[in-house]
Amino acid sequence: MTLRRAGWVAGCLAVLCACAGLAPSARAAASIADILDCALRNLPPAGHAIARLVTRASANAPERTIDFEYWSLQAEQGMRRIAIARIGAPANEVSAYLFTEGDAIGEAWQYRAAKGKAERVRLTGENAKVFGTNLSLEDFARTARVVFPGQVRLLPEATLDGRPVYVVETRPAPDSKSEYERLVASIDKERCLVLRREGFDEQFDGGKRPRKIYAVDSDGVAMQGKYAVATRATLADAKDGSETRLEVAKFDLPEDLDPKKFTPEALAQLGR
Repeated sequence: MTLRRAGWVAGCLAVLCACAGLAPSARAAASIADILDCALRNLPPAGHAIARLVTRASANAPERTIDFEYWSLQAEQGMRRIAIARIGAPANEVSAYLFTEGDAIGEAWQYRAAKGKAERVRLTGENAKVFGTNLSLEDFARTARVVFPGQVRLLPEATLDGRPVYVVETRPAPDSKSEYERLVASIDKERCLVLRREGFDEQFDGGKRPRKIYAVDSDGVAMQGKYAVATRATLADAKDGSETRLEVAKFDLPEDLDPKKFTPEALAQLGR
């Protein structure tokens, strides 16, 4: 069974029950509803952050630091537009991204000052890696979102760094353009935040162990109002030894974020 409309909670309940092989009992439905509602409740209407990526291309490669600014706008529940702008980017390198995500990752754009205009970005391959790190646009979206199209089932609940978590396994739909065959996400039951995500690739060790692991530091979560934000996290790729650390210096909830900021035409201004 394939999940197509993750934002519509009522429809998702029946689909996820079928995917998980669960009878729609009150107990099972409550658990699934909790996860969906939890994930949606932790997406603020608008968000803004100043942050840094500390990245290396392999285990022995030197680190480089990328400072960036981030904005998100959720016009309707579960549907977000995201803009990311690098601070001080060289003219021939990508300085800004724009993409949408809801049921899946929608169209994406990037901007280079040397090109002078925004260009469409493929959702897979090297161009989909944010500022040349091992963090893809898909990875970025999945740090906050739990459910995307694909086969989904619940795994036994667990504890991570002393915190109770839901555990969800997703096998992305063939047409979702995911770089993963399977993902296992651990979601904080109280704070509604993805604390760990393991991405499996059949081309890496036959899919027996995760290729990419995203993990939030045990003390790397901050509350902004009622929303939980990951302020320190790491994405490690076992295939090539690459690693990217996310460090959020500031996060706030703007009340008057202009929707015009989330257009391809606005990337030139954001990417300066």
